Amino acid sequence: MKLCDIEKCTGCGACVNICPKKAIAMAETDTGKTVWSIDETQCVECGMCEKTCPVLNSSDFYEPVKTLAAWTLNEHDKKTCASGGIATALYRLILEENGVIYGCEYDDDLKPVISRSESIKDIEAFKSSKYVQSSTEDSFQQVKKDLADNRKVLYVGTPCQIDGLIHFLGGSQDNLVTVDIICHGAPPFKYLQDYVKALKVKKKPTSVTFRGKYDYCFGLFDGEERILLNKAADDYYLKAFLNGTSFRDNCYQCRYAGKDRVSDLTIGDFWGLDKKSLNQKYEGKISLILVNTTNGQKLIDRAQDYLYTEERSLEEARKHNEQLNHPMAAHEDRDAFLKNYRQGVYRALKSTNGGKEITKNRLKGRVKTLIKRK
Repeated sequence: MKLCDIEKCTGCGACVNICPKKAIAMAETDTGKTVWSIDETQCVECGMCEKTCPVLNSSDFYEPVKTLAAWTLNEHDKKTCASGGIATALYRLILEENGVIYGCEYDDDLKPVISRSESIKDIEAFKSSKYVQSSTEDSFQQVKKDLADNRKVLYVGTPCQIDGLIHFLGGSQDNLVTVDIICHGAPPFKYLQDYVKALKVKKKPTSVTFRGKYDYCFGLFDGEERILLNKAADDYYLKAFLNGTSFRDNCYQCRYAGKDRVSDLTIGDFWGLDKKSLNQKYEGKISLILVNTTNGQKLIDRAQDYLYTEERSLEEARKHNEQLNHPMAAHEDRDAFLKNYRQGVYRALKSTNGGKEITKNRLKGRVKTLIKRK
């Protein structure tokens, strides 16, 4: 068997989940991204993986039927969520309805994984933007079982992960609501793991933050204890993410980066929103919701006690959010990063022009500090 071209593989894991012989696993390429790998000794050539791969098969895309500016009504979530707290509010609703939720959390090795939960306690781990690709693990199989048990399911992931889930299930399902995030691109999780190791912090971190309380800062935490905090302009990893240096190859040709979506709902920051024109004045973080299907609209209708929503235009949403128009372009630093990747992620990031600028600024800062001390 042969699946999609490695360069086009999104790493969604649909093939891994569908294989009846467990002959497929995710393996790392020489640039650290995870792609399909088939054990030919176990493969029986049933063709299930080929029929399931989103890259090899057509997908259903929906033009949004409604565009909303929105934020959570929960005061705690307003303070702790990366944006307007939409996913968190929907998690709370589904759990109240005795449903099951799927979201991204870090495991013990700082690998971001899509996990299943029926507990409100797990929502905290699902919060905040994670600027790294997560692994779907066996979550597609778990969703299938939940649906067979007639459970309501909310699944939040990147558009390619959602499309992989839908192809795995053979189409959209009434009891399943899919939510995709407006994705700028995803660095392989190996990059984050290797970068954190290279920092050699004194305590083992249990989580990494990029947004939320410390907005646009690279933060390492051991539980609630802060271990390290770098502003975006002073952090090699975060700066490379924001300028588009470190994504998977396929992200730069992403077919999901447009106004037409594969999920029931799409969420992200409402960049460029004219707050002065809102019917209800609000100075906090505001999210964008694209309602793409009837199934998505039904969930938003049920969430009125959890969210404030106000209709806006799709044109306003697209104007300042380029991933609703086209994929992010590869930064000029990408070639230098890949050229030096074998030396380790940390050194490769430092070798770029952006990395050299950070190093230069750090040295200037140290000199200024020494002068002040003298």
